[in-house]
Amino acid sequence: MRIPLFLAFFLIFSIVQAEVPLKHSKEFQIVLKNEDFLSPKQGFDRVIRLLQSIEDDPKFDFKYKAGSGKVWQQNVKTYDTNDRLLRSNDIRAKVEQRKIAANQIQTKVKLKYKCMGVDSCYDPKHYTSAFTYSALEYESVVKMKLEADIHQNCTKYALSSAIKVDGTVDFATMADVIHYFKGITHIKGVEKNEPLIARGDFFEWVFDDIKLKVNGKRVKSAVVVRYAKTDLKNPLRVEFSLKINRPEKGWHYETLIELGQVYYELLQSDMNAFKGRIKPCRFYRPTD
Repeated sequence: MRIPLFLAFFLIFSIVQAEVPLKHSKEFQIVLKNEDFLSPKQGFDRVIRLLQSIEDDPKFDFKYKAGSGKVWQQNVKTYDTNDRLLRSNDIRAKVEQRKIAANQIQTKVKLKYKCMGVDSCYDPKHYTSAFTYSALEYESVVKMKLEADIHQNCTKYALSSAIKVDGTVDFATMADVIHYFKGITHIKGVEKNEPLIARGDFFEWVFDDIKLKVNGKRVKSAVVVRYAKTDLKNPLRVEFSLKINRPEKGWHYETLIELGQVYYELLQSDMNAFKGRIKPCRFYRPTD
């Protein structure tokens, strides 16, 4: 069957113009004490006991379900130019690699734009020009999200994209980043042949088999223990996060309030590295 010429052009144009779905999420983050994770397993167990204690408190609509307890490892590198062009434009380029089988490496390439607020992350009228927008061949597999990162005393916003590929990846030049994320070419001064160097080279333990429900809604959680490659005994940083994605019909504000209450309770734990040093924000229930 022959396709009329005008229909062929329409189909091609539609494919080229297809936009990557943009997900919205909020991630509540806590920095935990490094000394509690000199033994990662013991540290993870303490986190689980902390979650169970909140579940046992009747004032919270919070459920914890034990997973398999699976923990995995990954190697992480962050990249920038010699003059830190990306960082000066609030861009972070990252490569995460882990072994998923005996002779199989899976890589996740990431690009993150840290923006001042939701309105400055991207222009809805020119969405495909966003700094983290993917190259055409990866539009079907890229995961792109607008996230609000809630910290103990502030909220930061970011537009990020992630692409999973088989095998290893190294960002040797800006051309390697552009290969995955065409939007980065909109940054002034970006040149394809500009060399990149690894600004950070880390090893991480990741425990993300934590199943939670707040106000009956699913919440993802993870603990990441990060080490310098030169010292695999003493953690550099430990991060604990609670992430919720926006439903198709919009945010359930009762759920966000309840999640904020759980987050505030977690901040009172002695595992919180900043307890007593930074005053946390409060999240009030509607009845307060």
